[in-house]
Amino acid sequence: MLSQMNRCLLAIVAAVVILNACAGIARDRRSGKSKEASAPMLLPVFPYADGWLGADDAFSVPLAPGKSLWLFGDTFVGGPATTLRSDAKTMIHNSIGLSTCRAGQGCTMQYFWRDRDTSQPRAFFETGSEGSWYWPLDGYRRGDTLYLPLLVVHNRPGAHLGDAFGFVIDGTRWAKVTNLSAPPDRWKISVRELTKADLWVGASAVPDGKFLLLYTEVSEGEGKGYMTVLRVRRDRLDNPAASWEYLRQDGRWRRGTPQGDARKVIDQPISEMSVRYHAAEKEWVAISPGPEFPSPRIVARTATSPIGPWSEAKPVFEFPEMKPATPGYDKDTFCYATKEHVEFERDGKMVLTYACYSFSTEKAKKNMGIYRPQVIVLDVPR
Repeated sequence: MLSQMNRCLLAIVAAVVILNACAGIARDRRSGKSKEASAPMLLPVFPYADGWLGADDAFSVPLAPGKSLWLFGDTFVGGPATTLRSDAKTMIHNSIGLSTCRAGQGCTMQYFWRDRDTSQPRAFFETGSEGSWYWPLDGYRRGDTLYLPLLVVHNRPGAHLGDAFGFVIDGTRWAKVTNLSAPPDRWKISVRELTKADLWVGASAVPDGKFLLLYTEVSEGEGKGYMTVLRVRRDRLDNPAASWEYLRQDGRWRRGTPQGDARKVIDQPISEMSVRYHAAEKEWVAISPGPEFPSPRIVARTATSPIGPWSEAKPVFEFPEMKPATPGYDKDTFCYATKEHVEFERDGKMVLTYACYSFSTEKAKKNMGIYRPQVIVLDVPR
């Protein structure tokens, strides 16, 4: 039997161990760290595989822990064994991907489009018209349903085949995708009209209480315009145009589409961007290219509200592909399509993607180092 002194010593040692453990937990809580947060970040990957040969856009929508839907724009596709864009069958105007990430195993990606095994593959989202197509914007998932704004696009009259900007935006439509938990070939998709060419709705979709905020470009001519915000109740998303409101200059909301009294939330036209919340920093971060075109950098704006007021744009990253000192630099390469993907983030870091293309389509076909999402990790700006 232990002596009284030994029992006392054991009790003291046990108490010290417990106090140290509690102190460690308290330190972790104060610093916002946990065992989960200290684990390595799992980052998305975009391999050239199964005939998918590169795309831009790259909005992501979390579907479940470790699983995200990716929405791509123009996509080069080929046969299952094709590895070079110069051997692609065609370029379709959109495709999708499903990424799956598991601790210790990393991330994988599956790509989807229609009629992939035929001589005439088709985009995943189709207008039903030969003369126009869709580019997906930022989606919002509610349960087993995805709500998705789609830019409606057609070829610019007289544009030549290799013109990287030979297109015209006709406005936006609103897609509702149900049966989201099934394989993509079983999804049910319905589309309704949304806006004309002066409003590009859905550059970023932001849940805010009972509303969904839709960052919207008000177009005032080519390369001109500004960003404002529309909102719609999340229980009325089947037909948002019937009940949405726009933000006025005085901070109030008004029914209908933006008029002359709409607030310029960001005084820059941005066709695709991201606005995401960072709880640890208690701030919203808006990610976009810089105001010039082509911009050589990514900029960030911060705010305490999802509608601003936003800080001045702060450069947070310069595209290496646009730096003359970078090996393989080409003056025709430009970068864009900057987005944040919060479902991959930890410990005060941002996970961003961007894409690069070329003013020469022939160069873009030959250069396999560009035209797929590039993943970067940056500190959350303060």
